[in-house]
Amino acid sequence: MKILALDTSGPNCSVAVIDEEKVIANFNLNIGTTHSEILLPLVDELNKFSKLTLNDIDVFACSIGPGSFTGLRIGIATIKGFALSLNKPVISVPTLTSLAYNVPYFDGIICTVLDAKNDNVYSALFKFENTIQMIGDYLTDTVEQLVDELKKYNSKILFVGNGAISFKDIFQKEFGENAYFMPYYLNEQSAVSVAKVALDKFNNNEIDSADSLHPLYLRKSQAERMLDINVKDSNK
Repeated sequence: MKILALDTSGPNCSVAVIDEEKVIANFNLNIGTTHSEILLPLVDELNKFSKLTLNDIDVFACSIGPGSFTGLRIGIATIKGFALSLNKPVISVPTLTSLAYNVPYFDGIICTVLDAKNDNVYSALFKFENTIQMIGDYLTDTVEQLVDELKKYNSKILFVGNGAISFKDIFQKEFGENAYFMPYYLNEQSAVSVAKVALDKFNNNEIDSADSLHPLYLRKSQAERMLDINVKDSNK
């Protein structure tokens, strides 16, 4: 079985094909070019070098966020188009879950964390229990409140994601020798990790329809938040 996965949730545009045993092909570009310009050419190059066509793909998968509003829409629309035209199954993968799959193994809490700006974060917690399992629900709050939540576990914590870089000093100060960090390049979203999550979900029969595929927005966009503020002000 072959899975083609995309991740356009961040600045890194990533595409990959895997099967049950290996990564067949994996292309990443993080050069400041918009995903709308490079995503389809990357998929074409991936197919060319792997000597595969879209017809050879059994399952399509993509990251659904949180992440860039525009980037997520581009990736999801592309996967929807592939799946609908070929009548193939689709699997949606939350970005915070795929980041946990960047970690080969860790005997403690894995905290995937994305910088949501203004000292806010998107975060989720995971543990290895045969496979990676999520603990609790998504967190969308200030970094200080994430720290308070993590202190409840009294455990070693591995931070992964761009928030691990943005707030590294805070995490080191609060958790000292119990704070662990991935190499910088493993804090980026990866289509390989999206594909690995999709493989586990497929084996558990967690399959989506193309029509049900939509972004996972843990909070409103900046434009929507400003509109809410303006509406409240006008009603005063």
